[in-house]
Amino acid sequence: MNKKGKRVAPPARRPSNPHARLELDARRAERVQTVEALRRGRTPLALIEVAEHGAKVAEDAVQQAMQADPPPPSACREGCDWCCHLTVGASVPEVVRLVEHLRQTLGPDELLALGDKVRQVEQQRREWKAAHPGAGDPRLRCVLLVNHRCTAYAARPLTCRGFNSSDASQCERFVKSPGKTALPLYTPQLRLTTFVLDGMRAGLSEAGLYAERVELTAALRIALEVPDAFARFLAGEAVFAAARLD
Repeated sequence: MNKKGKRVAPPARRPSNPHARLELDARRAERVQTVEALRRGRTPLALIEVAEHGAKVAEDAVQQAMQADPPPPSACREGCDWCCHLTVGASVPEVVRLVEHLRQTLGPDELLALGDKVRQVEQQRREWKAAHPGAGDPRLRCVLLVNHRCTAYAARPLTCRGFNSSDASQCERFVKSPGKTALPLYTPQLRLTTFVLDGMRAGLSEAGLYAERVELTAALRIALEVPDAFARFLAGEAVFAAARLD
């Protein structure tokens, strides 16, 4: 009450998550699109459509969040690749889109070299985890990095699109000293891409397909080596189960 004894409304509180509705709408949009695309036809092109739609939904949602809640200046620049030393969890449609992009942009020899690199890095990851049980994931360079640049940037997964930072030096310390450095992230971007990925996975599950997150390097190896991997996935086979992210 004020001095005259009249009741005064308390000041409005800022919502704990002002982007909650945006997150849920983005998740739903991607889930619905995933189901509809696969209902129209179970083809690799449908999976690519699902992944492309997810990237667009996430991009639009992040832009809306930034307009309502501007982030600090971004430190992300071409040639800065600290985030590319972190484990990437992706959906199978994102892997399909990525592989098709690589097949269109790389020559035969380059694809063979990429396959060799994929096998080497996957083996390094397995050996490191076996030698360091319970220690999380190793900080290994992404197999798609060449001269500090992503060779498939246009088709990168949602996890990569969500990562951001306002301080590159903090990113470097985070990679070199896991667990000892906090990252200055713009949280809405990270959360929105995660919600879209979750919507995509929900749509896959609703369509009766394998919906677990897969570790990108292991999934690329399966996609490049296993005959008819995409067709077998679309037939309901858990062909990517060996790449499931722990």
